[in-house]
Amino acid sequence: MPQPIDVGSILGGRYKVTGRILASAENDVILDGLDQVLNRPVSILVSAVDNSAHLTQSAREVATGARVSNVSILDLGVQDNSTYLIAARTTPADLLDLVVPTEPTDDVYQEPFFTDTLGTEIFGAARDAAPGGGAYVYDDDSPLTPANPLPKVRQEPAPTPPPTAAVTRSTQSGAAVVPPAAQKTPAKVTLWDDADYGFINDDHDEPAAEAETHRPGIFPAELREASDDYADEEVYEDDGNAPRISGRWLTGAIVSVLLIVALIFAVQHIGGLFDGSNQAGNTTSAPTGESTNAPTTEAPVEPKPVAPVVTDLTDITEYAPGVPNYGETYFPRLKDAIDGNTGTYWPTVEFSNAEFAGMTDSINLVAALAEESTISSVTINQLTGSGGQFNILTNSKPSLEGATKIGSGSFSAPEFTLTAAPGVKAQYVIINFTQLPNLAPFVTYPFGLKISEISIK
Repeated sequence: MPQPIDVGSILGGRYKVTGRILASAENDVILDGLDQVLNRPVSILVSAVDNSAHLTQSAREVATGARVSNVSILDLGVQDNSTYLIAARTTPADLLDLVVPTEPTDDVYQEPFFTDTLGTEIFGAARDAAPGGGAYVYDDDSPLTPANPLPKVRQEPAPTPPPTAAVTRSTQSGAAVVPPAAQKTPAKVTLWDDADYGFINDDHDEPAAEAETHRPGIFPAELREASDDYADEEVYEDDGNAPRISGRWLTGAIVSVLLIVALIFAVQHIGGLFDGSNQAGNTTSAPTGESTNAPTTEAPVEPKPVAPVVTDLTDITEYAPGVPNYGETYFPRLKDAIDGNTGTYWPTVEFSNAEFAGMTDSINLVAALAEESTISSVTINQLTGSGGQFNILTNSKPSLEGATKIGSGSFSAPEFTLTAAPGVKAQYVIINFTQLPNLAPFVTYPFGLKISEISIK
């Protein structure tokens, strides 16, 4: 059954089908293609309608690592009701393996990686079955009440404090003696008043001496006087961790000196420029009166270079006597090599060897320019070819007779650029292919040309 995806189709907006390799008995087709964005060859597998689901499943298994395969998958999509798979260049056998479904296997429990190692260290092997879904019950046979209970703790009453002696304060001459306070038994719970939270004396009616003695926030005078005998605490400064100011000053001084030197040099240099310009003005203004009578001669104006514009591409290949002109079949496609699109190309017939199988000596393409132009470079883009030999010539007429060779080359990459010598002018650029490159892939014979673009600057 013919496949809707064939040579010349564009898949995914970037992959172009360039050749057909083989088709299986189930109508699975393997094609050769080109990634037009990265300019690299790719392999394309178009599955049959019955194998579309198998191809999709296999691609997902390869992507997730569930299936081992040598295929590097680049894209997977559907076009014209056909499922296609884009992969890096690989063998047809590996691609056809993807349409074969994998055999279903019984679900085998795999121990998670974070418990597999722990289970192996403890039990010597990982579990081979999933743990049960029931709740885990911990059996504890120990009694709730301890066998030997602790003895009860009895609270003893607080002892009665002994009577304290009266506090006698020695004051200065003329001070009255303060009588001792009445002895009271301390209560278990004492309520604080406002005097306990600060040093503000709100008892204005009491005598000053009694209020100062009984206020809780005031230290006794003996302790306040004794505290003056202690030496002041020495404060040690950490000079080791202090920032080094001297280093900053030194750096600032060096930078300032450099800026001053640079400023002086700049002023001198600018002054020398102004002096030179003044001297030049004086020297040129002197002979002005003498040159007025001399005749003035204007310098010849050089013509501006003309940018080349390719208007037509012609095949002027001459075949051996008695050999038909095989290039006439592809004459309508010559415009594809100068349309500015590298996705289209002009091909030739395939030959059995690089010397054109004895049918001709060379294949010649003539690019006609709109007018005689200055040529600085010639770029040739081709598809799937390597090797070969060609010369690039210029002429004032579309013929090899009298043409001038400006360079030669060979294909080692999809793009070849020749930089011409300065001053090359011509109206016709001739590409003379003396040996054919090797095509990969090919349909019948491995030698031929696929020119996608010729640009002249």
